[in-house]
Amino acid sequence: MNKVYALVWNQAQACWSVAPEGARRRRKAGVRKGMLVAAVSLLGSGMMSSAFALPTGEKIISGTGDILTFGNGKEMSINQHSDKLITNWNDFSVNAGEKVTFNQPGKNAVALNRVVGVNASDIQGQINSNGQVFLVNPNGVLFGQGARVNVGGLVASTKNLSDDDFKAGNYKFSGTSPAEIINNGTITAAEGGSVALLGSSVSNNGVVQAQMGRVALGAGDAFTVNFDGNNLLNLQVDGAAVNALVKNGGLLKADGGQVLMTSKTAGTMLQTVVNNQGSIEANTLRGVAGKITLDGGDLGTVLVGGAMSASAVGTLGNGGVIETKGGKTEVQLATRVNTLASNGQTGSWKISSSEVKVSPTAASGRNTAYADTLGRNLATTNIELASSVGDMVVGGPITWNSGNKLTLSTNGNLELNGGLTSTGANARVEMNSKQAIKLNGNVSLSGANSSLGLNHASGYSLAPNATVTLSGAGAGFDSNGSKYGVIQNTAQLQNINTNLNGLYVLGNSIKGYGAFKSIGGNNAFAGAFDGLGNTISGFTVTNTGPNVGLFAANSGSISNLKLASMTINGTTTSAGFSNIGGLVGLNTGTLTNVSATGLRVNGNVNNTNVVGGLVGLNAGGVVDRASMTTSNVWGNAYTSSIGGLVGENTTGAMGAGSIANSMANVAVSGYMQRNAVGGVGGLVGSNKGGYIADSSSAGSVVSSSAGLNVGGLVGYNQSGVIERTSSSASVRGTGASNIGGLVGLNVNSAIKESSASGAVNGNGSVAIGGLIGSNQSSKLFDIKSTGTVYDMAGASVGGLVGLNSYGQVDTAEALGNVTAGINANAGGLIGNNYSGSVSHAVARGKVTAGSTAHVGGLVGLNDGDLNAVEASGDVVGGVNSFVGGLVGTNGRNQNNIIDTASAKGNVFGGSRSMVGGLVGQNHGQVVNSLAQGMVGGGGYATLGGLVGLNRGNVRQSLATGKVDFKPNLYQTYGGLVGVNYGEMLYNSAMGDASMVPLAGLNYGVIQ
Repeated sequence: MNKVYALVWNQAQACWSVAPEGARRRRKAGVRKGMLVAAVSLLGSGMMSSAFALPTGEKIISGTGDILTFGNGKEMSINQHSDKLITNWNDFSVNAGEKVTFNQPGKNAVALNRVVGVNASDIQGQINSNGQVFLVNPNGVLFGQGARVNVGGLVASTKNLSDDDFKAGNYKFSGTSPAEIINNGTITAAEGGSVALLGSSVSNNGVVQAQMGRVALGAGDAFTVNFDGNNLLNLQVDGAAVNALVKNGGLLKADGGQVLMTSKTAGTMLQTVVNNQGSIEANTLRGVAGKITLDGGDLGTVLVGGAMSASAVGTLGNGGVIETKGGKTEVQLATRVNTLASNGQTGSWKISSSEVKVSPTAASGRNTAYADTLGRNLATTNIELASSVGDMVVGGPITWNSGNKLTLSTNGNLELNGGLTSTGANARVEMNSKQAIKLNGNVSLSGANSSLGLNHASGYSLAPNATVTLSGAGAGFDSNGSKYGVIQNTAQLQNINTNLNGLYVLGNSIKGYGAFKSIGGNNAFAGAFDGLGNTISGFTVTNTGPNVGLFAANSGSISNLKLASMTINGTTTSAGFSNIGGLVGLNTGTLTNVSATGLRVNGNVNNTNVVGGLVGLNAGGVVDRASMTTSNVWGNAYTSSIGGLVGENTTGAMGAGSIANSMANVAVSGYMQRNAVGGVGGLVGSNKGGYIADSSSAGSVVSSSAGLNVGGLVGYNQSGVIERTSSSASVRGTGASNIGGLVGLNVNSAIKESSASGAVNGNGSVAIGGLIGSNQSSKLFDIKSTGTVYDMAGASVGGLVGLNSYGQVDTAEALGNVTAGINANAGGLIGNNYSGSVSHAVARGKVTAGSTAHVGGLVGLNDGDLNAVEASGDVVGGVNSFVGGLVGTNGRNQNNIIDTASAKGNVFGGSRSMVGGLVGQNHGQVVNSLAQGMVGGGGYATLGGLVGLNRGNVRQSLATGKVDFKPNLYQTYGGLVGVNYGEMLYNSAMGDASMVPLAGLNYGVIQ
C-alpha cells in the first residue's frame, strides 16, 4: 500500500526532502511560500519517491547504452551508444549533491527519458550532457534552487512522446496531465542548443539560458518540436489546455538566439496564459540579432512586465525583435524594453492584441498599454502597436525625444485621442488602418528629418482643434505610398506655383505679412494640399487674374487648413468677371475641413463679381466641413452674389456644387447690383442647382441695396436642395427685396428639415418670412422658424414664408411674432399663400398689421389649400382690413379649401374691418374647423365667431369664442358669421359664441 509523505526543507542539505506526513516542516530562509505551495502541488497526491535520489527503475526500450552508478551512489553515468536512446524510468530525480551525466555520441544525439512511475521528477542536483536530453514525466518536473543543468539541449515535458514518433524524428508531445513544470534552478544549453519546458503550466523563477540557441516555455496539451538545419528548436503548440499558463519571474536568456513563451488555452476566453514579470534577454551576439516572443494565441491574455532586452549595445550588429501578442495583451506600467544598437539599427517591439487601447495613466484601468510606458520605451526601441481584429484607440499623450519609430497598425479604425510628440532627429510615426484614421489629438514631430506616414483604406480625418506639426528641417510626409512636399515658410508656399499638380502638406503654421499673390495666378491648383490643421495668417492677398483667394482656383484637393487675420481684395484688373474668396476664388475641386477666422474679404473691383468668405464661386466643387467665423464679407455695386462662406454654389462640369457639414458666423454686408437671380446669404449668396446639407449660419446679413434676395443661410435658391440646415443670423433687407431667415427667394427647389431663429427685418420688401421670403413652385418639409418678422412697408409678411406661390409646405411651425404695415398680407405662418398647399402646420406668434391689410393667425391672404393646420397667436389688423384667427382672406378663386383647422388666438380688426374667429373674409370652402378666440373690432366692423364676411361655403365647423360686440360702434355681428352671402351648413356656435345671433346679416343659406 502507498504511504503518505510530506515535502520538508532540509536545512543541512539545502534541498527539499521527503519525510513522514507528521514530520516538522522547515524551509530555507528566503524561500517563498509560493514555492512551497507549488512544490507540494506538483508532487502531491502522496505519490512521491521514498527519497530524492538518483534515477531508479531504468529499462532501455530502444537504442543501446549502459547506465552506471558510482561515487558512493551519488553519481550516475548514462552512456549512450546509439544516436537515439529510449529509457523508461520508475523515477527520475536528482538529489542535492548528486549528478547525472549523459555521455552521448555527439551533440545531435537524443536521449528520451520517460518516467512511468507515479512520482514527479525533483531535480535538486546536477544533470550534464553533451547532446540532447528529453525528460517526459506526466507527474510533473521541478528544478530546485540548487539544480544545475548543463546540456547540449533539453526538452522537459509533462506530455507523452511515443516511441515510434521519437524514433521517426516526429517530436509530437501530447496528453492531458495538469501537472506543472517549475524551474527555480539554472538550466544552461550548450552554444547553439535549445531548452524547452512544455506542460499545461510552466513556471520559471530561476535561470534558463541558451547562447546562440533557443529557449521555449510552452503551455498546452499538445506540442510539436522540430529542429532546423542548425539543430535549433522550433516549437508549435497544437492543443489547448484548461488553465494553460506560462510564467517567468526569473531570467530567460538566449543571446544571438530566441526566447519563446507561448500558450494555448481551452479555458475562459481572455484568461491570462502568458505572464512575464522577470527578465528576458536575447541580445545580439556575433552580429546575430535575437528575438523574444510572448504568444498567448487568439484567445489568451498576455501580461507583459519586467525587463526584455534584444539589444546590440557594445557590439556589432542590429538590435533584435520583441513580439508580445495575444487575444488581449496588457503591458504593465513599469515594463522595460531595450533593442538599441551601438553600431547598427535599433530593433523593434511589436505589441499585438485583438483590440488595442492606450490609456493615459494606470488609473484608467487595465488596457493594452499606458502612454507613459510607450514614451519611456521609445527611447530604447522602435514600437509597433497592432490591432488584429478590432479598432485601435490611443487615448494618452505619448512623448519621446529619440529618433525611434512608433507604428500604429489596425484592421479596424484607428482613433488618436491623445497627442504624439517627438523632438528627436529621424523620428517617425506611421499609422496603418484597413479602415479610417481619426486624428483627434495633436501630432508634433520637430526633429530634423522626422516624418509621418498615414496609410488608410477609407480616408483620414483631422478633428477641428487637432494639428500635425512637421517643423524639423528635412521633414517628410507620405500617405498610401505617395510622398508629399512639406511647406514650412512663405517662400515654399508661394513656390507651389512651380508645380500646381504636386502633393503638399503644411508642416507648421505660417504667420506672414504684406502682399501675397494668389497661388496659381491665372491657373488652377490641381494637386493636393493638406494643411494638417495648421494656420496661414497675416497676408494681404490679391491677384491680377479673374480669380482671387489664397489659391486663385482649385480643381484638386485642399484639406485640413486654417486661415486667420487676412485681407483678400478683388482682382487688380477691371476686365471680365471675377470670383473672390478667402481661400479659393473658383473651386471645381474638393475642400475638406477648412476654416477661416478674422478675415476681411472685399469685392472692391470694378467688374462684375461674386464674393464668398471662403469661396467665391463653387462650380461643381465639393465643400465639406468648412467654417468661417468672426469675419467680414463685403460686396460692392458690381457684386451679383455674396455669401458668408460661398458666394455662389452652382453646377459645373463635374456636376452639382455641394456644401455639407459647414457653417458661417460672419457679418455679410455692403452694396450689390440689383439682380433677380443673385443673392445675399449668411452661408451662400446664390445656390443654383447646388446641394447644401447639415450646415448653418449665424452672425448678420445686411443688404444696403434694394431689389435683392436676402437670406440668413442662402439669398437665392434655384433648382437646389437644402436639407438639415439652420440659421440664427439676424437678417435685414431694404427696398423691394425677398427676405428670409433662411432663404430669401426659393424657386423650383426643395428645403427639408431646416430652421431659422434670427430676427428678420425689411423695409418695403416684396416678400419677407421668418424662414423663406418668397417660395415659388418649391417644396418645404419639416421646417421651423422662431424669430420675429418685421416690415412696416412689406407686401407679404409671414412668420415662416412671406409669399408661397404654387409651393408645398408640409410639417411646419412658426413661433415668432409678425409685424406688418398698411396694405400688407400678413400671417403667422404665411403672408400670401397663392395656389399653394399647406398641411400639418402651426403658427404660435402674434400677428399685427396696419390698415387695408389681409391679416391671419396662420395666413394673411390664402388662395391655396390648408389641411390639418392651427394658429394660436393673437391677430390684430388696422382699419378696413380682413382679419381672421386663421386666415385674413380665403379663397378668392373659390376652389381652395380649408380642412381640419383651428384658431385659438383673440382677433381684433380696426373700424370697417371684416373680422372672424377663423376667417375674416371667405370666398372658398371651410370644413371641419374650429374657432376659439375672442372676436372684436372697431366702429362699423363686421364680426363673426367663425367668419366675418362669408361668400363661400362653410360646413361642419364650430365657434366657441366670445363675439365682443360694442353696440355703440354700429357693428354687425353673429355667433357664426357677421354677414353671409354664401352657404353655412351644419355649423355650430357654442359657449360664448352662442350668446349672440348666428348671423348678423344673412343673404345666403344657413342651416
